[in-house]
Formats: sequence, structure tokens, C-alpha cells
Amino acid sequence: MKQNDRAFRRFVELLDQRQVRHDPTIDIREHVLARRTHKIGVGYINDNLTRFFGANLRQLFPAAVGVDDSAFAKSRDFLISGSIYRDPEHSHKGGVRALDAMPEGTDPIFFEAGFVATSHSWAHSFKEGNASFACLGYVYDDIAYYFMADYPNRLIHRLNSDRELSDAERARARGLIDRLVERRISKYNAQPMEAPTLPEGYDRAVLVCDQAFADASTVYGKLTESDFERMLIAALTENPDAQVIVKTHPDSSWEKGKRSGYYTHLETTGRIVVLRDPVNPYTIFDMVDTVYVGTSQMGLEALFAGKKVVTFGAPFYGGWGLTDDRQAIPHRHRARTLEDIFHAFYIWYTIYHVPGCAVPSQVEDALDYIETHRPFPLPPTQAELDTPPKVSVIIPVHGVEAYIEDCIASVQAQTLREIEILPVNDVTPDNAQAIIDRLAKADPRIKPIVLDENVGQGFARNIAIDQAKGDFIWFIDGDDWMPNPEALETLVAVAEANGSDMVRGKKAAEAVFAKNGEYIYDRPDASEANFDQKIDRTTYAETPRILRNRHFWTWLYRRDWLNEIEGRFVTTQWEERAFLVRALTNARVLSLTTCPTTTYRIRPASTARRKRGPKDFDRMFMNFETTLQALGDHGARDRTSPLRPHLAFHMSQYIDHMILTEPYAYYQEMGGEAFQTFLDRVRGTLQSYDFRAGDYDATSTERRVQHNRAGAFQLAIAALRAGRPDLLDAAVNMRPIPQDELYKVYRHAPETPDDSDLQAALNHYARNGLVKTHAGRAPKPGKRPRIVVHIGATKTGSTFLQHLMETNRPALMRDGVWYPEVGLFWQRVRPHKQAGHSEFTRNAVRNEPGLRAHIEHGLALMGERIHTIALSSEAFFLQENAYQIANYFADYDVEMVVYLRRQDEWANAQYAEFVAGGAVGRVDGSFAEWLTTPETIARLDYAANIERWAEVIGRNKVKVRLFDKRAFEGGDLLTDFAKVTDLPVLLDLPQPDALQANSARLSTAHVELVRMYNAREFRNRDAYFTFIETVTTGFQKFRADRGLQMGRPWFLTEELAETLMRNARDTNAAIARTYFGREDGVLFDGEAQRPPAQDDALHAGEFALVAAAYDTAKPEDVVDAGVPDRLTQRATGPRVVNYGHFGWRLWLLTPIFETLYVKRAMPEVLPAFRREPADFARENWAQYTPFRIGLLYPNTPALGGFKVWVPIIRTALKLTGNTGMIPALERDPIAFMRASPSKPGRILSRIVFPRGEIR
Repeated sequence: MKQNDRAFRRFVELLDQRQVRHDPTIDIREHVLARRTHKIGVGYINDNLTRFFGANLRQLFPAAVGVDDSAFAKSRDFLISGSIYRDPEHSHKGGVRALDAMPEGTDPIFFEAGFVATSHSWAHSFKEGNASFACLGYVYDDIAYYFMADYPNRLIHRLNSDRELSDAERARARGLIDRLVERRISKYNAQPMEAPTLPEGYDRAVLVCDQAFADASTVYGKLTESDFERMLIAALTENPDAQVIVKTHPDSSWEKGKRSGYYTHLETTGRIVVLRDPVNPYTIFDMVDTVYVGTSQMGLEALFAGKKVVTFGAPFYGGWGLTDDRQAIPHRHRARTLEDIFHAFYIWYTIYHVPGCAVPSQVEDALDYIETHRPFPLPPTQAELDTPPKVSVIIPVHGVEAYIEDCIASVQAQTLREIEILPVNDVTPDNAQAIIDRLAKADPRIKPIVLDENVGQGFARNIAIDQAKGDFIWFIDGDDWMPNPEALETLVAVAEANGSDMVRGKKAAEAVFAKNGEYIYDRPDASEANFDQKIDRTTYAETPRILRNRHFWTWLYRRDWLNEIEGRFVTTQWEERAFLVRALTNARVLSLTTCPTTTYRIRPASTARRKRGPKDFDRMFMNFETTLQALGDHGARDRTSPLRPHLAFHMSQYIDHMILTEPYAYYQEMGGEAFQTFLDRVRGTLQSYDFRAGDYDATSTERRVQHNRAGAFQLAIAALRAGRPDLLDAAVNMRPIPQDELYKVYRHAPETPDDSDLQAALNHYARNGLVKTHAGRAPKPGKRPRIVVHIGATKTGSTFLQHLMETNRPALMRDGVWYPEVGLFWQRVRPHKQAGHSEFTRNAVRNEPGLRAHIEHGLALMGERIHTIALSSEAFFLQENAYQIANYFADYDVEMVVYLRRQDEWANAQYAEFVAGGAVGRVDGSFAEWLTTPETIARLDYAANIERWAEVIGRNKVKVRLFDKRAFEGGDLLTDFAKVTDLPVLLDLPQPDALQANSARLSTAHVELVRMYNAREFRNRDAYFTFIETVTTGFQKFRADRGLQMGRPWFLTEELAETLMRNARDTNAAIARTYFGREDGVLFDGEAQRPPAQDDALHAGEFALVAAAYDTAKPEDVVDAGVPDRLTQRATGPRVVNYGHFGWRLWLLTPIFETLYVKRAMPEVLPAFRREPADFARENWAQYTPFRIGLLYPNTPALGGFKVWVPIIRTALKLTGNTGMIPALERDPIAFMRASPSKPGRILSRIVFPRGEIR
């Protein structure tokens, strides 16, 4: 209250003072424009200047700050909007804050929206948070607002002056007045143009205009409530033969319950007809001859339209001899023409800032913008109606009453006017048809089709296709809309220029709505990122990215061609895929554009989101089967066909939709013959197209992250083909495979391709946590096999050997060699990056029985056929305590094989791996710094590591090999390894592909560039690994595309290399004498194999590439380097992790685990554990002890039952005027509340949402 009192006194003082003291020579337009570069404090909040009605203002004043900005009071100049009253309820809140915050002695400038203000309305701008609806121009005055009748302002002074328009100025004004009338452009343009239906029986009508109650324009326009009563009585009495149309203010409709008018209480009765719904003013002017107003701008627009205007207040356009004024209007000293008033207000007084135009913009720019972006277009002209349609727009209608008008209006607003709109009423249960009929009455291009029986939206579209007459066909659903008015014109132009059968536009957005129909926010469709480049002419086979297209309605279709290929929908629902793929495979020319087209409405009541039943499943079957048939008809059964990858993509989604969603669960519950029939149908489809587990395309089901990482899809496909419903169900539900069942499958050599596929799929799936150790105490093996522990120093072919044994596990097992399926480590997001059996070290150090029990159960289950167990990991070289594996298997005959390379070569390779290879313990220090760390120094001492093993198993069981082709048996690593380990079976196995080799891939310069980012924070470990994979593959592609070489890394000078080898001379000599019998003590001959010198200078595009990769991997609250005091926005919000009520698991369990577990086994990953304990535990421990980790760190939603608070908080935000915060609340309620700027708010967040930590 005190703040309003201070502001009110200051407001009145300013008005009074400026009437007495103002410079009459100032041109207010030039005065304002001279301040463009100043720091301007604006009486709007910053959010308004960014997202809402004031979003264009910074085009004129780039340094403008809002009243809620801490720098507001330090501004050089100030802009004040809105009036201040003694009653704070009616005062403009921003104006109050601004006047109260401005320093004493400040001379603010008043500003208000102009009269061609927006393509929509101020209410739409705030309600939808759409900056494209923002104000296009404001009027400015340093004396008083234009509507203040008792305070003559710059506008009134100009009109009272002796200034006359030039002929050119007068002609321009007249032309613009005519354009406003002809094109029906008003202050607010989100008003339909169809004429309202009036009762018959009257030859003429008059209009009475309502205004918002207690609005400043009425208070300062010398109007009272009784004046509005007198105005209505005058209209009735002065026009006894006329119908009296009372038009309420559009704000009464747009802001229901918030803003009322003086005539809100009236009802249609007798000669009075009350129009409450918004309607374009010029549409009503066509129906009347006289317009009664208080001070409404509709009176001025009625003058433009040539109507008689009667005023009961003192509007700025009254008193100049153009209006019938019912009260004396002060401060008028001469007559003025309509052109004079138009030019003064619209051209001189208003300063425009139109998006995409020079600033200050011209009034013509504002009119152009409005015509392009307003939601309601002009009615079509007769010439347009007489022209054959270019496009037939087909809209199925069923249960979309609340949305159909917006949908059709967006189509009507297309700049391509030669269209026909075909809404197909599929027996809709609501009143949508009445809306369609009303719209069709005003626009003959709308040609409703009404069906007698419900046929479903697919078949409804078919009927419309048969009746369409356009050259092209466009589809849109009745609850969606087209925000881009130029979409159809753009697509048609591309089609005609390229002779395209189909042209694709981009999905504009996905608009998310709540159950109550309230808009929440827009979200992008990630798949649209695949369509950011324009392609004029292509085909389905030539452009695989088209597989990422999700919808048939993003395409424009040539109608004659669509009929030629008999392109029709084959099901009533779930109909998109078959129709689209048939069209794509038959299209001779496809064009891709970047033109945004349709916004897709996501609403809980949509037919796409209801529960499905057997009829739906049958339609889904038919949809996929027709899709695959279309591809098969074009040769996709042939594995060499260019469409074979397309078939694999759709077949993979077929498995996803039919097996991992409702159909499988439904028929499994039914059981018996129904379930078997379902499985047979899916299996028959797989067999018909020779689709196997190896054909599965994981990119088609990227959202199934866990299933893809585990290889569950491949197992499901193989199990289907092999007739193993038990294994199919395990894959669907991600259940571990019992150890005994696994070995039963492995025990038999495959007899058919289906058998081979099943073993391969099981081998990939049943590892670590997805194989279940046999229950009970494991019997002691009668004959213990030997255990060969393979240790590989970095870049000694370890990854190749591991992949060889990993992929051939079943065949090796049948030959008596077991490469255990447990204790393995690989990176989840980069499965080709593995560390073999590195987890055996952890179990050995802690003497945990889990892995040993699995080995002993396995030996018991396989009888005595196993003679060798092979464990392999390069981590055994890096882990100082890896030798304890020998103690862990003390009852076994343990052998160790290690491959060594020169210390200088190893250091070079290991550093590159730690920096840019995606190692768990990433390095951000220089090469020289890394060499001096205790861990590196210890690892350079090969003899110490070897001797630790020798002390446990004996030197005769230690086999040291040099990683040198000259020293290999047979001249290659595999032959050498097979010979040394006495495992000749390895030589007969199929070898893994080149991608399984972990070779150095980046040059020295590229590694150094990555190192710059290693010191930064990453969202989690997977994000870091993804970052490394993105930049390494990105660098390779960047250089390959440009014909640039990628050098090998080398960080050592000759002196440093000599120093390293000199420091290792004595320990190397001991190894040479002990294990190679070389008395000369020479372990490594010659010099290091330095890579040849190459030009690996970095290019600007490579710097951009790594920066972009980091942007997607960094945490939420990472400050962007070089951009002070600004948080870099990321696509996802802050992450909430459930650590139990009030985070007890975080503050209690973390220090315990850190002390007891992490420090003992893996100190190098301690920072990763501290960053996110729950993620670390799930990624590293859950595969071994899933039940225990599930109890300690349950992966359950933090929100749970506490979501009951969300609608209450949403309501509170609405009541406090903070609707702009609702999208953030809906996206993540816990993160929203935790981020409260006030301490009480954060305390409250802990009460209503006790679970969930921001990480």
C-alpha cells in the first residue's frame, strides 16, 4: 500500500508539473529515438521483455532492463507504462514499481501500445508466452498519455499546431487508411472475420462499443458508468427502427473472470443484440451505419470505415470536427481531417520495431507482419474461389470440438489462398460440425464431408482423398494447427520446381497440454534434427535419414501420383506407417525442406493415448505387415538391396511395438492358443523377410536404452525364431538367464542358422548381472582347470583378444576353454571399449565369494569338460593389486601371460588413452605432469608388477612376451598368444571386425584439445564417455571429409624418451635375464617407433565440434567459459536423484562406502563416486550384487505419491500471476521447488517433496 501511495503521488506530480514545464519545441519522436543506445529502465519485468508482450522492445532499446532488474535504478532514462490510481487494485503494477524505484528528479517517458499493436493480442501474448505475438510499436510522450483528455500531450499539441501534411504525406495516410479497412487490420487481430448471425427483421443496425471497466482510457477520457448508460439509451432512442448491437470488449472474452466491461451484465433482448465473442471490428462495421463509443479506438477505426461516430467521452480523435461529440472535449483549437489524425498517431507518434525489419520500422512493416502472422485471414475473394485449388487439406474430425476452429483457422491463414479444406466428420459425438458449418458459411473453400457411419480416421481420409480436387494433398489432424502461414506456399513451390511427388516440411513443435486442456509448454521433436538441411531431389533409398521421419502428415503429396500408386490408408487407426512407406517407396522424387509446418498437440485424451485392445493390435499388425510388404515389393528381401536397411529399421520397430509393448503382454496373459497364434504371426513375419538377430537396427529404438545395451532385442528375435518363449520372456522383461539354462544352450554345436543366432544372442545378453549364478553351495570341482590370466599393457592387442574370446565363448566352452561371462567391464555407451575381466580384481581384493562361486557352479554344471579358464584385462596391468586374483583362486593352477612394450611407447599410448580414450580415470594434466605421478612411476616399473605375480604363482608360471612382431611366434599376436597359452583352438575361431581393435585414433594436437575439456565437469560418467566418442569419431570424419590426415599421437622428445628408458634400464635388464635368458640385459632392441611427422594443425571446425559435444555433456550449472555471470542453458533440466527422505542415503551411505569400498579397490575413480554415488553404484556394482544395490540405492521415482502437491502449486502460481513458471513446474516439480530463490521456499520444498536431491 505504501509503495502505491508513493507512486501515485509521484505520478500526479509528474502530470501536473509537465503541464506547466515542458519544452514545446521538442519533437517527441526524435527525442525518443535519440535515446536508443541509452540504458533504459522499463516499467515491465524482464520476463515481459524477453517472452511476452514487450519482447520486441529491445530491438529499439537494446540496453533496456526490466523493473525487476537490480540495475534498473541505475538506468540513464526510464519508460513508464500504465496509470497509477489511489486504489492499488487498479494501478499498473510495473508502473508502481518503476516510479517507486526511480531516483528523485528523474523525468520518465510515458509509453503505451500503438493502434496496430500485434498480430494477436496482449492477452494471447501473456497466456501463450509467444514472443511472436509481442507488440509491434508503442507511442511515447513526455507530458502525458495520449488518452488523458485534461492533460494535453505531444499528440494534441501537434494536432493543434499549424502544421499541415504535404501532398505525399496525405496520400500515404489515405492509402494506409484504405489498406486498414480493406485488409481489416485492427489494434488486436486475434479476432475471427466471419460475420455474426443476427436476428432478422431490421433494415439497419447501429453499434454500441463497450470498454474495460475502470480502464485508464475511460477514467482519463472523462467517462463514468452513467455515461455508458446514457450511450446505450441514446442508441436506442435515436434509432427506433434499428437493431442495436452491443459489442463487449474482447478482453472480457480473452480474460474471462478477470476483466469485465460496462455492458457485461447485458443479455440479448428486444432490439438489443449482445456480441460477446471476439470478432473483427471491420466485419461489424459492414453491418452498421452508426457507431457509439466512449473513448474506444473502435471509434477511430469506424471513421476509417466511413461510419458516423458518436462519442460520449473525450477520445484523442474527438473534437476535431469528425465526430458527433456528446460532451465538450477540451484543448481542441482547430479542425483536422482523418488523414491528419492518422498521420499524427500512426506514422509520427508511434515508433515501430517489427521483427525482421529495420528499426525504427515503418507502419507498413507492421501491417505486413500482421497480415502474415495473424491467426484469422481475410475471407477469400471471388477470384480466389474461381481458381482451382492447389492443395486439398484433409482433416478427420472426431471428438475435436475444442480444437477444430483453431485448426481450420490456421489453414485459412495460409498465404496460399488457392486451397480447399475438407473436414471429414467421422460421426463426431460433439458439436464440432456446427463450428465447421459456421466457418464454411463464411469461407466457401471449406467443404465439409459428413459420414453416415464411423469408419475411423484412416478410412475417413481415404474418402476425402477420393473427393479432393487440389493438385496436392496435405493432411492435418483436427486438434493440431499450422503456426507458419507460409508453409503450404513454400512446399508447393518446391514441389513444382523439382517435379516432386512428395515434399517434406518440418514438424514445428509438440505442444503439451494438461488434462484440463491448459497449455503447458512447447517441446521440440528430437527426430527433427535429422531434417535441418534442404534437399531438392532425392529418393527413399538414397537418403536413409528419412527413416527418422515420424509422421505421414509432414509431407505434401502430389494427388495424381497418389491416385496412380493407389495410396490409401489400410487401417482405421495406427495407420500412418503403411501409408507413408508405400508412398516413400514409390516416390520418384522426394524433396526435403526446413519449412516448419504443423504443431502437434499432446493431450491425455487423444486417441493415440488411450488403452489399446485386440482390435488395435490387429491394426498394428496390418500396419506393419503392409509396410514390410511395400518394401519387399521393391526388392528389400534381397540383402544387397539399397532398401534392405530400411526394412531392418521398420522390422526392428515391429519387434519393439509388438513384443515390448501391450500386444505381447495382452496375449501372454491370455495364454494358450491365442498366445501361440500371436507368436507364430510374429515369427512368420521374421522368417518371411529372413530377418535375424544380427539384422536388428538399434537406432530405430533408441529410447529402449537398457534393452539395447543388454542385447535384449537380439535375444528376443533369436528366441522367437528358435521357438524359445522362455528366453523371449527373459529378454522382454530383462531377467537374468539361469546359469544351467545358459550352458545347456552352449553345450550343443549349432545345427541351423537359428541355433547359431540364439547362441550368439545369448552370449551377448547373458553376462554379468544378466546371468544368474546357480543356487546353493557350489561343489568343489573334482579336477580343477588351469586359469590363464592375460595381462596386456596399453595398445598391446588386449582388446582384440578379449573380443575374440568374448564373441566365441560358446565355441570355446565346447572345446574346454571358458572365457567367463561374469566379472566383465565395458562402457555402457561405448560397448566396444571394454576392460575384460577387470572386476575380478575387486572381488579378489575383498575376497568376495560371488565370482568364485559362479566359476565353481559353472565347472560343476559343465562336468570336467573345462580344462582352461581364461581371464583377460589390460586393467590387470594398471591395478597394482591385480596379483591377488592368484590368491583368490589359490586352489587352481594359475598362469599369467603379460605383453610388454617399451616404456616410452607405453607411456605415450597410455597417456593418450587416459586423456582422449575415454578411460575411467581421465587425465587433465600435461604429459610431463602425468609422468611424475606415483601411479605412473610405479607402472613404468614392469619388473615390480611381474614379481608380485611371481611371488604368488612362481616364476615358471609367469610368461613374459614382447609386443613386437619380430618376437611373435608366427609373426602375429594371435598365433603367439595361442602358442604361449597352449590354446590352438583360438586360431580356428572367426575373428572380430576391425572396430573391435582399440587403436590410437587421434593426433597429438587432438589429444591436447580433448585434455582442455577433461578438467571440466561432466553430467555423469556416461556423458563423459559419450563426449569422447562424439569428438573422436567427429574428428575422424571431419578430416576424412576434407582429405586431411589424422596423425598418431607422440608426446615425447628424444631426451624424454631416453630418460624413460634409462630409468627403466635396470628393471628391464632383470626381466630380460630372468624371462628371456639374455645375459646382456637388453629387453627392447632398437628405438621407439615414432610416428612420421604429419600436419595435424587443428581447424576452426574441430574446435567448434568439441565445444558442441561438451555442451551436450556438461552439467546444468556449468558456467560457459568467456561468458561471465551467465549460466549456459542445456536442453535438459537439473537432474533429481532419489536418495530417500531428506537425502539420508547421500549423507549417510556415501562416506561409509567411500571408506570401506572405493578407496580399497579403485581409488582412481573416487571423484566419479563422489560426483554421483547412486549412478556409480548402479553402473559398477549392480551387475554383481543387484539385490544389495537395489536396497541401498533404489532406482525409484523421487516424486511418487507427493505428486498430489503439483496441482496445488500450479494453482498458487496462477493466483500469484506467475503462469510463466508453470512449464518449469510441470517438467520437474522437485527441481522447480528446490530452486526457489527464497529460504522459506526451499524449506517448503523439503516439506512437500521430502525426497529428491538436485545433482
